[in-house]
Amino acid sequence: MGTAQRSSTAAPQLSGYIFQLERALLHLATADDDAMVAVEYPDDVAILRAGKVTLVEQDKNSVQSGRDILRNRSKNLWRTLQIWLKIHESSNSADCVRYLMVTNTTSSDTIASALKKRMTGDLTPGEVVALLRSGSGPKSKSKIQEIIDDVLNRSDDVLASLIAKIEIVESHSIAESRARLTSAFAIDPSVHSETILDSLLGWLTRLLRELWQAGQVGVIDRKACVLQCRRTEQALVRQRLLPRPSREIVPGEADRERVKARPFVAHLGRVESEDDIILEAIDQFLQFNIEKHRLTAQGDIPDGEWSARGDRLTTRWRGVVRRVKLELPEASDVLRGKHILARSTIDHYESLSGQACDELYMTAGHYHRLADQDLVWWDPSYQKDG
Repeated sequence: MGTAQRSSTAAPQLSGYIFQLERALLHLATADDDAMVAVEYPDDVAILRAGKVTLVEQDKNSVQSGRDILRNRSKNLWRTLQIWLKIHESSNSADCVRYLMVTNTTSSDTIASALKKRMTGDLTPGEVVALLRSGSGPKSKSKIQEIIDDVLNRSDDVLASLIAKIEIVESHSIAESRARLTSAFAIDPSVHSETILDSLLGWLTRLLRELWQAGQVGVIDRKACVLQCRRTEQALVRQRLLPRPSREIVPGEADRERVKARPFVAHLGRVESEDDIILEAIDQFLQFNIEKHRLTAQGDIPDGEWSARGDRLTTRWRGVVRRVKLELPEASDVLRGKHILARSTIDHYESLSGQACDELYMTAGHYHRLADQDLVWWDPSYQKDG
């Protein structure tokens, strides 16, 4: 029973923490470039500019659908007002111009409704103060009554000046929050935005933990967060451009049989390549064609890049042929051809769209495709028709 109780209480706490971090991320995405966002200082979330707090936020999250978190005598409501009055009455309170009360549910009790009507101009701060005093309910000896009494001990002017800065923000779903974050960070639509946001949450969590463990305030620079977003985004773009590992691309026997009569196999035969080399070349040819089609079809690599890459490989092949002829002037064409083949397809990894490409089949297979088109060959005595 004890374990079950711990599990049931951990879920709301975790949900609330994630809600708080996502709100911090939203502020990091939308604040001015010179802003910094604090977590758990001096409130759940805060925005600082030039070291001064300009916005504070209380985040109230419920895992119970339809629950009114800001009921008239709720601790969530009155404790928030109590905390904010201390900030509001501090020496540098004039710098803090916004007090956000953020919930993931809709609040409809009279005090919360009055605060929302103040935002639309339907009620004045003074009228809200009057409702605050009349809507707090009958007095009791409860803990919540002590908090209510502490709040209402302030003058009407003090309460009104705070209420004039209060905003209630009702965020109704994680999906809605994620959509706002995706838009605010201007995440590249070609990458998976959820992956970016999850990565940012992880980065933010690690950074805050390191700051707190060092005894420092959890303050995050907006520019650092945006830079982290861009770096993660770029890493995903690079990852998308990379071909799959060769072990994930296994040609079928029917495809292997089908290409055995192709010109590139004939070129291998002219230099008396062993069977295992021919079989490897067939797989590399097929693997390259499969990945080329995939990367082109999904729009990641344009046709022009494949042509440019083929030109780079052809230019390199010409240099290999010249070097082999200079280094082996007395060797047979078959031996020189074996050297040309090996130096072209074994120890070189050609880049792809400006990115390093470490899968050998993407270079060797591309060479065999060029050989299939009679654009390169291995036998130095070979004469291309026409």
